[in-house]
This record gives sequence, C-alpha cells and structure tokens, in this order.
Amino acid sequence: MKNIDRDWIQYLHLGGIFLGSGGGGDPESLSFFLNDILTGDKTIRLISLEELDAEGYYASVNMMGSPELMGQYFPAGVEGVKALERLQALTGQEFKGITTIECAGVNILYPMLVAGRLGLPVVDADSMGRAFPELQMTTFNFAQIPGTPLTLIDSFGREHDFFENDNFLLELNTRKVISEGGGVGFFAGFSNKGSILKHILIPGTISFAAELGQVFANSSSYSQLLEKLIFVTKNSIYGSAIELFTGSIKDIETESLSLRTITIKGSGSYINEEFKILMQNENLFAYRQNKIAAMVPDLISVINLETLRPVNNNNLLPGMEVSVIGTPAPLPLKTKKNLDIVGPQCFGYKSGYEPLEKLYYSYYY
Repeated sequence: MKNIDRDWIQYLHLGGIFLGSGGGGDPESLSFFLNDILTGDKTIRLISLEELDAEGYYASVNMMGSPELMGQYFPAGVEGVKALERLQALTGQEFKGITTIECAGVNILYPMLVAGRLGLPVVDADSMGRAFPELQMTTFNFAQIPGTPLTLIDSFGREHDFFENDNFLLELNTRKVISEGGGVGFFAGFSNKGSILKHILIPGTISFAAELGQVFANSSSYSQLLEKLIFVTKNSIYGSAIELFTGSIKDIETESLSLRTITIKGSGSYINEEFKILMQNENLFAYRQNKIAAMVPDLISVINLETLRPVNNNNLLPGMEVSVIGTPAPLPLKTKKNLDIVGPQCFGYKSGYEPLEKLYYSYYY
C-alpha cells in the first residue's frame, strides 16, 4: 500500500496528461480540489491488485463527456459520491474501494476526489492503460463483463440508471443522455469482486503515471527528460518511449466535428520534414513524410519544449515548439482479439495495426 499526499498531485496531473495521448481532458481544475482534501497529513490509500479483498466489491467512478466542456466545470467529487451512493443502493453492495476506467486525463484525479471524500482507497490499476473515447474500450469488455448496473449524474444533476449487458449499447445510451444533459456526466459502475479485478485490470498504472509525472517535474532539459522517459517506460508494463519527431506546430486543421489534424514542421535532425497527427479527442495516427509513424493503441504524446510538460490537444497552439513521443501500449491492448475493440479499424483506418516495435525494429531490438 502507498499513501497519496499533496506531493503526488502534480505528478499524477502531468503523468495523466502524457498517458492521455492528447485526450482524456485536462485535470488541472481537479488538482485544486484535491489539494483542499489532502490538507495537513491526510492521505488517500493506493492499494495494489494483490491487496484487494477477494470477496469485497470495488466500483469505478469517473467523468465522461466532451473534453472541451470538462474545462468549464469545477467538479469537487460530490457528484461521484452521489453516483456511487446510488449504485450502492441499487446493488446492495458496500464498496471497499474505488477504481478508474482510465489512468489518464481527468480520470486519474477525479476518482481520488471521491475516494478522499469517502475515506476509501484507490486501486493502483485501470482498464485502459491510457485514454480512450468509449466505454467498451476496456479490459472489462475484453473479458465480456458488462459495466452495468451503472448510475450517471448529468450536468444538471439529474440521475440516470443503466442496465444494458452490452457495453457497446451502454456507450451509445450514456452518450445520448450526456449530450442532452449538458455535455458532461459523472458515473459509477463496473463494480466487481476483487478476485475478478485481479485478473482484469492493468496493474500499477496509477503509480506509473506518478513516476512519469516526476520525470516531467524534475527535468531541466529536453535531453534529460527524454533519457528519463526512456528509462521509466522501459522498466514498465508498457515499453520504451521513443522520440518520433520534433518541430513547431504549423497548423491545426478541423476535418469534422470530431476529427482534427496537427501539422508539425520539423526542426533539428528533422529539418525540412513534416509530421502529421490525426486526432479524434485522442491522438490516433501519426505520419512522418506521409509514412505511418505510430498508431493506436500505442500512445502518441506531445511535449511542449518550452515548458518541458506534456500537452493536452485542447492546449496546442500554432507556433508551439514540440516533441512527439511514442510509447508502446500495454500487452492486453495488443492481442489480435482486443485490437478489434481498440485498434486502428475501430477508428476508420483500413490497414492493420503496426506496433511501434515493428515500425522501429532496430530501436527496440
């Protein structure tokens, strides 16, 4: 067991943005509320999968909705408390701890706000290993375990209950409610016994995010930052990070309501080259000189070279000097079966998945 105190907040914030692969929302506003909760010597327990009570129940509490609108809300955790209490009344279960769907963006800090208010531990694991846009893109769905019953509080404070056994249908129905209810929601669901979660969740992702955050917080140069990133990721369940490109953002073009393209003009060893990132909330595909450079589910993260901080896509600006970093996704996301749920074809890309390890074989092997 570890104890999350105020020192963790910045680390989780920064690590969560990196693991968001451009999406997942910006958790900055949540940091203020978490600072208030962790006053004095108060901490939040972070427990490993091995420490779970095999017969005890644990539930996931998260935010969902438009990343752009998330920044307009100042959730204090009371919404998630309300959703969790409703789920508890619905199921008759007394939850022993809180999990998160994704170890990235707002959902690395929001469950901690709820846990801090209730005095419950947070489980050091998640079901995505990064940020993904839809509820079925989880290890729960890989194991054919429904996220229901699920309770959702919309932006207007209205309560909604869901009982679908199909996670694709659950995604569709919750998004419909959120679009009609202010664009942002807070939910509790995916409740399971500890004995099940031990075999489903991706272990250690919360503490890994904190390790990444420490790298960003304690690096004084980009070369030092890159060296530390490679070391931390190489010694994880992910895989060694790799620099994909550096340069300045030339243009951010909107293709549709959900699809945008970032064009980066190369600098340094990439001078006279061009790099493009296709994003649909998260960064999905990257191209260097019109050749594939990385693709989902591997992580494509952007770093602001002036601040040496990871950048959420909503905060990217033309002229910003950036580095693009690729990180291999955890193995559960990369099996042939699971790629049908989180791979390139799920986002409209016709070709099959090419992992970073294949695209940069000489780097990895």
